[in-house]
Amino acid sequence: MNVAMIGDKREISKGTGIERYTEELLNGLGKKVEIEFMGTSTSSQFTEITNHTIISPLKILWLKNDFDLFHAVAPVNALSFPLLGKPTVITYHDLTSMLYKKGSKFHVRLTVPFFYRVGKYCNKVIANSTQTKEELVKYLNFPDEKIEVVNLGVDEKFKPIKRDEKDYFVIGYLGSLIERKRIDYLIKSFYYLKFSKINVKLNIYGNKSQNYSKLYRLVKELKIDKNVEFKGSVTDDSLVDVYNSFDIFVLPSDSEGFGLPILEAQRCGVPVIIRDNANIPREVTKCCVRAKSEKDMANKIYELLINPELRRNIISIGEKYSRLFTWEKTVGKTLKIYEKILEI
Repeated sequence: MNVAMIGDKREISKGTGIERYTEELLNGLGKKVEIEFMGTSTSSQFTEITNHTIISPLKILWLKNDFDLFHAVAPVNALSFPLLGKPTVITYHDLTSMLYKKGSKFHVRLTVPFFYRVGKYCNKVIANSTQTKEELVKYLNFPDEKIEVVNLGVDEKFKPIKRDEKDYFVIGYLGSLIERKRIDYLIKSFYYLKFSKINVKLNIYGNKSQNYSKLYRLVKELKIDKNVEFKGSVTDDSLVDVYNSFDIFVLPSDSEGFGLPILEAQRCGVPVIIRDNANIPREVTKCCVRAKSEKDMANKIYELLINPELRRNIISIGEKYSRLFTWEKTVGKTLKIYEKILEI
């Protein structure tokens, strides 16, 4: 079996879910089949379709007879698929760019038909979660039987490590600072902790070019800048250390296609708090603490910090559950999809 995996041409190990998914599939499937990675762009963003589809389609069409099957790791990489006449698979990680793009009706008008067209003509659609599958059926009218749910995995490197003793607690966030991630919600929740007697800090990790100025102004306005620090981006090599530096990890997002940081934090022995009304897959959030408001989030943080036994119980449940998600399962289920399509 010769497989062409189509993704982004930049370095694929940058820490986001799609990039880690690509890297793990290449490593895992490479041990079982002949697989070649073909990049479609040098862009560092996944947000604009045109960044991914200008150069690669002609190359893919030219090389189509060299492969038995083509797999696009995201819809933006699949422009040429309707023209290939070969077995194709597309992974959909979410419909966020379609459902949650603020103030851009043109973007939605462009995205919907594109996401629909490339998915309509492929042999099988992989959804990274039950939530993504439900959205594909509801918003793009994909047949239920065409979609296979294949969850992402958590690398074995994520584990608890010995921590340095400190006289304060650390609340942490790791990820993008874009509006949908609702870091403002976390900051406002942290503000309420100001009135407790607990010595606590908030460390926010993420690219400072994204919404940073607005968030920093909010921190200054609330007069909590002495206890809030924007740490900047995190390298893949330092992820485990960063997670282990947190006493609590908070993911305040409006929505996530999967929410891999939740499982990574839990695997590192860190309790996770999310918003109760967040649109995050239920199979990922099963062992999270849920907050109904900014004040409630502050209360949930406070309860976990002052109650070591409660914190240990949440940690134990989360760590055990997160072990159900492995890249071996992801690779195995993906390979079975290939074999079914090719009738091997």
